[in-house]
Amino acid sequence: MNQHQTSNHDQWFHSRYDGEDQDDGCQNELSIKPSQEEADRLELLLTNIGFDGHTFDNTFSLTREDAELLREFLDSWLK
Repeated sequence: MNQHQTSNHDQWFHSRYDGEDQDDGCQNELSIKPSQEEADRLELLLTNIGFDGHTFDNTFSLTREDAELLREFLDSWLK
């Protein structure tokens, strides 16, 4: 696998990073997609794959207002 893979398709943003040196050195994946239940929410899935191959998933949800603040933050950071 490449060190870092990111894609944006079919309403999914997906990013996978292998060799993370600021945490535990294990693979991490972040996936973001619109919620199937609530149109005003995005669902986030963060996966950390342990040294033994066991995955640990954490989920989080953003409202449209949260996403707007995140967009503003990212726009500012990208400048």
